[in-house]
Amino acid sequence: MVGMKPIVLEDGRIRAAFDADTGALMEFRDKETSWDIISRGEFGLSFRLLVPLPDRRNNPVDGIAQKPPSVKVRGDGRGLEMAWDKLRSRFGGMHDITFRASIALEDGKLVFRATVVNRSEYTVEYACFPCLGEVSMPPGEEQVNCLWPGSYMEKIPLMPRFIGRGDYFGHDNPTLMLGTPEAPFVLACGAGKGLYAGCHETEANELVQFIFTVKPGLDRVFGIGNGTFTPGTGLSRLEFAACSFVFASPGETKETSPLVLAPYTGSWHRGADIYKEWRKTWFKRPLEPAWSQDIHSWQQFGINSPEDELRCQYRDLPTYGKDCAKHGVKAIQLTGWNAGGQDRNNPSHDTDPRLGTAEELKQAIREIQAMGVKMVLFNKFTWADRSTERFRKELLRLAVKDPYGDYYVYSGYQYQTVTQMSDINTRRLVPMCMMCTDWRKAAEAEFVKSLDLGADGILYDEAQHHGNGRYCFDRNHGHRIPAFVFAGDTALMDGFRRIAEERNPGFLFSGEALYDRSFGKYHVSYFRIMNPAHFPVQRYVDPHAGIMVAVTGYNDRDTLNQCLLYRYIASYEPLNFKGRLDEFPLTIEYGKRMDALRRRYRKFLWDGEFRGTQDARVVSGGKPHEWFSVFADPATGKRAVVLANFEAREGEFEVEMRDGARNLVVATPEEQEPGNCGGKIKLGPSSSAVLMEE
Repeated sequence: MVGMKPIVLEDGRIRAAFDADTGALMEFRDKETSWDIISRGEFGLSFRLLVPLPDRRNNPVDGIAQKPPSVKVRGDGRGLEMAWDKLRSRFGGMHDITFRASIALEDGKLVFRATVVNRSEYTVEYACFPCLGEVSMPPGEEQVNCLWPGSYMEKIPLMPRFIGRGDYFGHDNPTLMLGTPEAPFVLACGAGKGLYAGCHETEANELVQFIFTVKPGLDRVFGIGNGTFTPGTGLSRLEFAACSFVFASPGETKETSPLVLAPYTGSWHRGADIYKEWRKTWFKRPLEPAWSQDIHSWQQFGINSPEDELRCQYRDLPTYGKDCAKHGVKAIQLTGWNAGGQDRNNPSHDTDPRLGTAEELKQAIREIQAMGVKMVLFNKFTWADRSTERFRKELLRLAVKDPYGDYYVYSGYQYQTVTQMSDINTRRLVPMCMMCTDWRKAAEAEFVKSLDLGADGILYDEAQHHGNGRYCFDRNHGHRIPAFVFAGDTALMDGFRRIAEERNPGFLFSGEALYDRSFGKYHVSYFRIMNPAHFPVQRYVDPHAGIMVAVTGYNDRDTLNQCLLYRYIASYEPLNFKGRLDEFPLTIEYGKRMDALRRRYRKFLWDGEFRGTQDARVVSGGKPHEWFSVFADPATGKRAVVLANFEAREGEFEVEMRDGARNLVVATPEEQEPGNCGGKIKLGPSSSAVLMEE
């Protein structure tokens, strides 16, 4: 039962009350907006642990079921320490485990830290802390969504509409889980207020899962794990927890990463600002080649796949270089150049004799570079191809191992033939252990092959994840057991960068769908816009990061307009990166105009600060229009509004600056001379415009 002796931490923004008998967070109030984030103290929670037993893996430790903790409150009333000794699990009785919790108010944020001291005979796998027994609907809001700075940047409904993830049979309740490092923070956000939850750790020490759960369940179900509920009535509520995988072995003491909760007022930008400001204290951008800092575009071309297309010979590649030079495209990303083609023979980066010799590829690269076009070679180091003899004889020992001693298997990818599209002969991929020194040495030997060919850079495909191989339990790899595989990503890139620095200091490092911390090692992140409800959270967090998106349609103005809206580099990919630029003339011509517009108004559209939808309001047909963004010239403070019409019909738009504006002039990709508009314009379907303060 929840106790009746609250301990209160309070500052000008937050009031938090904890039950002295259980340590449960009973009250969490945003004083600025009068939002009782926890509105019903009876649902208060403290912490949860998992202590698996030999015959009962799911053996939780519930914080509110323990004896009262020792409590120490800071003299200023803004900090609290609690400790629980001799914890009792649900099925295993008493364990010699201590859980220490520290909560502090810091500048309108609640910062949670925890330590697990394990003197028991069992491993403590994870610690959920903080735990909120309720996240209520903010006053005045009709829908709360989840946002985070992952590359695909979608919003996921939380309440009253909820969309869960994960197989229904594995949960008692609809659940959404988002984990670090891909999601270093999440926002539970309405239109004008929200809650920030972030992991403020600069190193990838452990997996932290942000978990939203609907209790007891959905009222109306629209699909498995998806539907609606009515928060704040009866038992109906949305719970939240941050789960840190400490894997504290017997005799170990493990600290969790700092977890931060903070309410905010305003749009989602205000929530992202919390992470953005903390990020400034440690983030350092790597020195970038001059050509990739400029306004430019790429072409991706796949020369071969695992089903043996062999689309051209290495010696024929200069034809693609001529295409790029003709259309002002600055770089080619060459995919499938390795023996066997894309996603085959991993991690081999040998050339394929069926495509020609290594010397022929070198010569083709030199010819393309002489045209002023860069060559970036597709690389991949996440997996080994399970179908190869090299994996069976040499690399199996370096694979990520699960708790049972088996290697993980990733499903792989299907190419071209109906046989493979039917998943009959797919080459399965095995996650390799980045925490294993021997694996990193093997990867370095493969990376050097791209340098030997004279490439200008690499694109590390699938640099953002390790499939299902997040933790490695192999006792022969020289790392702690288990090791968080993401922690080896930095060491791998540091090794690559040391090698490149000696041979080609201007070498470009790009990667697919990078998580935020990776931008300290890479120059460019590449991804595909998968969702029309695309929210540019990553762009807002880092206004000048190199971010590139695939442009695949034959009149793909909508994707190019998003490039203009969000300062993305265009990667042209006709025939899903198997064709030539002249095969989609409408797309390439509009893209050239878009980049010309960016060059002319570079102070806004490239060098300016990306402000999202702050500082302006756009109305169309009497309703707010959401597809716009604001850029601010850092030298003068003047602003530009980029807006796009994604409808199939012409629209009329009116732009209003937040604090008034100087006279607005307009330019478009088709008409780049500035013209007076008075803040009102008409735009045709799939069109864009830039309105600038004079």
